[in-house]
Amino acid sequence: MILGVIAPDAWSPLILIHGTMTAQWYVHDILQLHVLSLTAGLPGAIFQQDNARPHTARMSKDCLRLISTLLWPARSPDV
Repeated sequence: MILGVIAPDAWSPLILIHGTMTAQWYVHDILQLHVLSLTAGLPGAIFQQDNARPHTARMSKDCLRLISTLLWPARSPDV
């Protein structure tokens, strides 16, 4: 799996993910290192993610409470 953050005039490096991602790994190695620092410089940014278990874990939601996130309904046909 490959993860990356793309925004107007900003981007993160591509992150190669080996194995199964946990919520702790997602928060510490993805959100805190890349997403939060990138969105801090983008006023009005909206972060989008799907409903994967690490994304919906309490610690992930707590980490993202200060930024706007796009709601992704369960069983979305856009998956």
